[in-house]
Amino acid sequence: MNDDGELIARILDGAKDEFAELVRRHQSQVFSILHRYERDPSRLDDLAQETFLKAWKALDRFDGRAPFAHWLARIAVHVAIDHLRRHKRRPQEVAMDFLGFDAGDWLHDEAGSRAIEASDARELLDLAMRGLSPAEHLVIVLLEIEGRSVKEVSALTGSSGIAVRVRAARARAKMRRTLDGLKEASS
Repeated sequence: MNDDGELIARILDGAKDEFAELVRRHQSQVFSILHRYERDPSRLDDLAQETFLKAWKALDRFDGRAPFAHWLARIAVHVAIDHLRRHKRRPQEVAMDFLGFDAGDWLHDEAGSRAIEASDARELLDLAMRGLSPAEHLVIVLLEIEGRSVKEVSALTGSSGIAVRVRAARARAKMRRTLDGLKEASS
C-alpha cells in the first residue's frame, strides 16, 4: 500500500478520484476528533464532510513536513472550533432528574466513598463543559480527554503554550464552579 505522500502526489498530478482513498484511510481519525465536540450523528457527518472538503481545497498547500494525519487533524480541530463558535451552547438550567438518580447520589456523597459510574461521570462532564467558551472547550478536550501535551495543543490551535495553560486553568475553574453549584443545588 502506498503511503499518503505518494497518494497525494498522484492526486495533485490529476488522479482526483484517489482522494477517496485518503478519506477512507483517515475517516476514523477525523470522526474521532469531531465526536469529542459534536454528538449528533448528522451534524458529525456534516463536520467530517467539511473537514475533508477543506483538506481537498488546501491539498496543494500540504508540504509533507509533518504526516498527513497531523495536517488533517489540525483541519478537523479548526472545523470543530468554528462549529463551536457558530453553535455556542448557552449554559442552561438542568433539573437533577436529568442527571439520573446515581449522579445525584454521587453529588451528595460527602465522603466520596462511592465510585462514580462512567455514564454518570459523562453526564456531569457534559453539563460542566456547557459553560465553557469554544476555545476553553477545545483546550480541555485536547488536554484532558485526548491526553495531548501543551505543546501539541499549541501546535493544533495556533495558540502559545501560555495561552493554552491559561485557557485550561480558566476552563477547569469554570467547570469546578458548575459542579460545586450542582452539589449545592442538590443538597
